[in-house]
Amino acid sequence: MSQENRLHALDAARAFALLLGIVLHATMSFFFFMPAQDPSQSTTMAVTFYVIHVFRMSLFFLLAGFFAHMVLHRRGMRAFVKDRAKRILAPMTVGWLLIAPPTIYIVIIGMTKTFGGQAAAAGGAQIPPGFPLTHLWFLYYLCIFYVIALGVRAAFVRFVDPKGTLRARIDGVLRAGLATYAAPLLLAAPLFAVLYKDPAWMMWFGLPTPDIGLTPKLPALAGFGTAFLLGWLLHRQVEVLEVFRRQCFVNLAFAIGLTVFCLSLVGLKPNMMALTTLDGPAWSRAAYAGAYTLSIWYWVFGLTGLALRFFDNPSPARRYVADSSYWLYIMHLPVVFGLQVLLMDLPWHWSLKFPFIVLVTLAILLVSYHYLVRPTFIGGVLNGRKVSRRSKAGRGVTSPAPAAAAQLDPNPIDKKPAVLEKVTKRFDTTVALDGVSLAVEPGEMLAVLGPNGAGKSTAISLWLGLLEPDGGSVRVMGASPLEVTSRLEVGVMMQDVNLAPDLKVREHIAQTASYYANPLSLDEALEFSGTTPLAGKRYGKLSGGQKRQVQFAVAICGRPKLLFLDEPTVGLDVEAREAMWRAIRKLMADGCSIVLTTHYLEEAEALADRVAVLAKGRLIATGSVEEMRSLVTRRRISCRSGVDIDEIRGWPGVVEVLRDGNQVRVTAFDAEGVVRRLFVADSALSHLEVRQASLAEAFTELTKETA
Repeated sequence: MSQENRLHALDAARAFALLLGIVLHATMSFFFFMPAQDPSQSTTMAVTFYVIHVFRMSLFFLLAGFFAHMVLHRRGMRAFVKDRAKRILAPMTVGWLLIAPPTIYIVIIGMTKTFGGQAAAAGGAQIPPGFPLTHLWFLYYLCIFYVIALGVRAAFVRFVDPKGTLRARIDGVLRAGLATYAAPLLLAAPLFAVLYKDPAWMMWFGLPTPDIGLTPKLPALAGFGTAFLLGWLLHRQVEVLEVFRRQCFVNLAFAIGLTVFCLSLVGLKPNMMALTTLDGPAWSRAAYAGAYTLSIWYWVFGLTGLALRFFDNPSPARRYVADSSYWLYIMHLPVVFGLQVLLMDLPWHWSLKFPFIVLVTLAILLVSYHYLVRPTFIGGVLNGRKVSRRSKAGRGVTSPAPAAAAQLDPNPIDKKPAVLEKVTKRFDTTVALDGVSLAVEPGEMLAVLGPNGAGKSTAISLWLGLLEPDGGSVRVMGASPLEVTSRLEVGVMMQDVNLAPDLKVREHIAQTASYYANPLSLDEALEFSGTTPLAGKRYGKLSGGQKRQVQFAVAICGRPKLLFLDEPTVGLDVEAREAMWRAIRKLMADGCSIVLTTHYLEEAEALADRVAVLAKGRLIATGSVEEMRSLVTRRRISCRSGVDIDEIRGWPGVVEVLRDGNQVRVTAFDAEGVVRRLFVADSALSHLEVRQASLAEAFTELTKETA
């Protein structure tokens, strides 16, 4: 499973956890007095609440830790802090100011209606004093976990494990541990110890929700903190997620069995008169605490694996729901509580009220999201981007198939990653490009060849926005290369590069990756480019070949859709060159379009899908490598023969003859005629081979014609 597919699945799981929160809160009035006690009480609603509450926030914090580590390693410390302040701290602060007052007011009204004016004495007395974080407590604890994670990580890397040896061992232990079904035993231990020893633990309600008070609560730190830490560590080796996918059904079976056992001990509905005690033998408390904390992790592993198994493909509809889930969860509580209070006097059965509350809440919030959030700056804050309602992405519509898209698109040329259209560029009286039209197709490698002064550098500089054309148009990723947006998916590896000599290799890659929206992680970029052994070295201390490898890593770390490579393997030894070729082929297989300029024509012959030959500012030939070869009528004939080479030189169509021992090599225009004469002259002829001209020979002949 690819990294991108894993992210689709985990994003779906995170949205599932948030949306379940709306369902959970919608059940409360049908078995509990908060925000109001509906006359139609339901054991089904109580069990629904119980099951969702077991795993929901632990699943969320596991995924939050995973994505936090991903953002940190893709964007660096400073960008991470700025991003979290924008997308977590700001929504928490503004959201509380907008949501907490009406939510608290609705609860007061609902409890007053429930207890007939005695809310403070009957219901309110059961609410502990402290600052009401409401359901936004999860953002508050995320901020706490971010601060702890960044502080511990900095100290650990600097003082405890500067070389990464211990971290590698931790990764190995984690990988081995998660491969077994017993991993939840260790992960459940911290929370088990805290809950079992707490005499005030209200057992039916499981892991206490820390929605009151700013002082961090120990159960939340133990339970949700463990989940966040595991998610953080999982991103260091995402292949471990494959274990969750394989084991998902067994983990879910354990989760269901343990949850049924817990309900058999604590009851299907909470006993409000005995929340901190259990009927039964002395061991029942320990058994319940153990089973409950274990079930959390089996649910988390099972549901994560289920997402990886069934939701690992891109889906515009699922992406829309995932994007909207953050807004829906932040804003839902006053709507849900308001509807519960409003409907409590209606003589409807809970089976009508509950779905009505959920559906009306979702309808109101989805409409507000689509029109007031997604296309505005609020969408930019919550989702990292805003999407126009007029765009297909904004409507959640998938793109048509390529053939259909070409028919419907009024300007299909903009779909090509890089385009020169009738471009002219002059430098004083020198014409560098003379009406050149050239386009890079999606997913192809185009090799741009030509002698010195042919216009190759000018063409590349126009695509990179370093020059402007005197005539014609230049497009990159559908826009002018002078626009910043056109360069957000472009990578560049030029021949003459000066990187800061005092920065380490990992620092160069991390800094460059921070400029991109969806870059490779540092470890991925190092591994892909073969520069892992160089990560801790200063750039200025590297050899010429090693510097080229680092420059390649910097060029590809942003997951470019269009990559410019200028003499990429200059200075590399044979092994390093072949490794870079493998990496380039992998990029092409993943859909990256590449523009290659090289004097090493064997490289173009080995890698390119298409070749464009420039000479004196004009495009003189373009086509596949085979098509370029076919432009040259000469062929190479090789055989073992005793025929005198002076005799062969006199035959029609022969250009050149060489002998190396018994081996004769002939270059000829009429290869078939020469072969027939060879067989007539030497019946013992053997090891015959006839091949077409090489790309280098084709290039030489083509450029000679314009000399």
